[in-house]
Amino acid sequence: MTTRRDFLRGAGVALYAASSGVHAIEGEEVLTGSSFKVEPFVQVGITRIVGAQDLLEQGWELTIRSEGYPSGNRFRLGIKNLSTKARSVDYAGVSFSPPQSGGSRQWRVFLDSGRSGWCGVKRLDDLAPDEHLQPTHELQTGGGTLVYHLSDMESVIWDAGTGAAVLAGFLRQRHGRNFLRIIPEPVASDIQRLEAVQELGFEIEPASEQPLDPLVVSMGSDPYSLLELYGDAVARYHGKPFNGPPIVGMMTWYGYRTAIDEKIVVENARLIAELFSGYPQEMQILMLCDHGWQQDANWGYWQPDEKRFPHGIKWLSEQLQNMGLSLGLWYTPFCITGNALNYAQLIPLESLDPQGKAHTSKACVWGQLPGQSDCMPISFLDGGKPAVQEIWRKTLSRMKEWGTKYWKLDFFNLRTSTSEQRKLGVGDLYAKTYQSFRAAAGDESLNPCSCDTNLQVGYCDSTRIAADIGNAGDWSDTVQGFRRGMGTIAALWFKHRKFWINDPDSVQIGKGCSLAEARVRATVVSMSGGHLMLSEDLRTIDPERLEIIRRLLPVYPHAARPLDLFAHPFPDGYPALWALSVPAGFGPKVALAVFNLGPEPQKYAITAKMLGIESGREFLAMEWWQYRWLGRFRGDFEVEVPAGDVAMIHAQPRQEYPSLLSVSHHFTGGYIVENVEFDPSSGIMKGVLATKPGLRLVLFGTGAGGWKLASRETYHSAENSWGGWQSEVATTGPRTPFALQFQRQG
Repeated sequence: MTTRRDFLRGAGVALYAASSGVHAIEGEEVLTGSSFKVEPFVQVGITRIVGAQDLLEQGWELTIRSEGYPSGNRFRLGIKNLSTKARSVDYAGVSFSPPQSGGSRQWRVFLDSGRSGWCGVKRLDDLAPDEHLQPTHELQTGGGTLVYHLSDMESVIWDAGTGAAVLAGFLRQRHGRNFLRIIPEPVASDIQRLEAVQELGFEIEPASEQPLDPLVVSMGSDPYSLLELYGDAVARYHGKPFNGPPIVGMMTWYGYRTAIDEKIVVENARLIAELFSGYPQEMQILMLCDHGWQQDANWGYWQPDEKRFPHGIKWLSEQLQNMGLSLGLWYTPFCITGNALNYAQLIPLESLDPQGKAHTSKACVWGQLPGQSDCMPISFLDGGKPAVQEIWRKTLSRMKEWGTKYWKLDFFNLRTSTSEQRKLGVGDLYAKTYQSFRAAAGDESLNPCSCDTNLQVGYCDSTRIAADIGNAGDWSDTVQGFRRGMGTIAALWFKHRKFWINDPDSVQIGKGCSLAEARVRATVVSMSGGHLMLSEDLRTIDPERLEIIRRLLPVYPHAARPLDLFAHPFPDGYPALWALSVPAGFGPKVALAVFNLGPEPQKYAITAKMLGIESGREFLAMEWWQYRWLGRFRGDFEVEVPAGDVAMIHAQPRQEYPSLLSVSHHFTGGYIVENVEFDPSSGIMKGVLATKPGLRLVLFGTGAGGWKLASRETYHSAENSWGGWQSEVATTGPRTPFALQFQRQG
């Protein structure tokens, strides 16, 4: 008997399950609309079994249980082996069609590589291979070849014509990799279907059900809000909080490659301590010794190099502690190189391919360490072996005894031998490994890099979300590569402090790079809300360049939301407008970054809404990086941004009394300003600056009818014809009171 039950209803769409092999529990009812059909399927090799009845005939049952979710539903999924013997399945999932409507469709597809690489939005019909962006995929089935987009863990489709949006995403990858297939019609004019797929590949015992990761599907007209709601749901599901102080400091890689020693580290640490300390807002200051601290820069023998670190890492950690810094270490637990002193002992623990030979690759990350070639062959430890897990526990425990507080777990290539993969799936392998890591590291910070990212959800503390964006100084050749990395950082704003802490890569402001390039790099990292790490030789950098970093501190731990991610898809476009909401001490405000990574100057239309200002209100606007007043407006205006540069726009509506608009030494224009108030009876504006003592700042503000700065204030202040004013202030402590005298005109 065939049954049919609605279990997803949303704006413009209702999803339903068909056939007795799919079990549904009625979920929360919201808006009802037109329906589209859900079909369960499993795949073994290129053989697909589609539909509940065919699944039953083949001895499989896919269960789907529904629960409420905003403007959609959450589904608990499971695959059950109904046979009398253990069997494996490669993929299991559900497919469904998007809502249908008349007229031409202009689908934009949000694509997440699920790695420390590219993430962004492409047009549905942009199916040409591109080595730099999320590649086109081909699905081989019994019915032929399908060309489609693939997104790891989640995707949003948005129709630029109608404004309709659909999000589908898993809440974790605990049971293995999962992804969304967005399969277009043959001419790519519309979407044929979506497939939410769980990758398995291991055996399921007879009469046993393997749970799959929960799936949510929701609809609406704002793809950004759908992603933010989804991020909240992921955070609730895995339950790991991310409320620690922001990570700041230095990472040695870009400045030195592997050629580091304890003298370099200690001398730079003194400069880092001076730069980042003294703020009333808590930050964890870190000195991260990247690849090169270990003997001969090997992978596998994790002891300090005897020549370059003769006092050892514990001694180094103590020196850093005396300066108020924590020690971070670079560590790749999974990889082995032939120059490791214990290489012969590690060979029996290597991960093996189907022919029983070691999985191998090459790594070209040796930099300038004398005696090392640029590229070296590597093999991988088998994480399924108890002896390997024990090595990891012992190594991390020893590093923790040295005083390590942070690990950059690079080239996170967790694998087991092919012969074991049918018994140990990737989800259980990750769970087992992180159990070993946490047993040794405790609550200290574990931070993968250059790896699968979404598999880390619920385990890691932070992760590198984009391809490397360091290596300043050759802007004309590197700006296009930077554009892809910057776009990824913008696209993953909704994961920050929900999936993990976003690691946007380090800031570089030296190496002879232009001020425009330095501004772009500094703005991208600061508006990510994540780590703010420098990576260059600070002993030789121009002290004036460090003022760029001082103007970003303390870290504001929230991520900016892109405004044009879907409107300007890759590869032709990129997210150029980033808006960051700030609860300043003089009322809520928005900091708007406008990036121009093109080769020519570009004009951008700016609306009051982008700046968080009500329509019809008169407001003043300024460009913050260069202290440039833009004017007084009541609606849209244009700002021109030079090639390869960024404008940071702050604005404030004119009010009945004088008010603050921005402050020079924080990119948000207001995070460090507290308790601002204006007393009309005395004409005094008072407030507090919560920042480091010893800074010379500038306050920027708007005037009001009948009020101007008192004459005695003008020695360190100025006014302009638009009704704006600015005044210099020196901070004397962690919270510096200020008072400005205004007087009535006439």
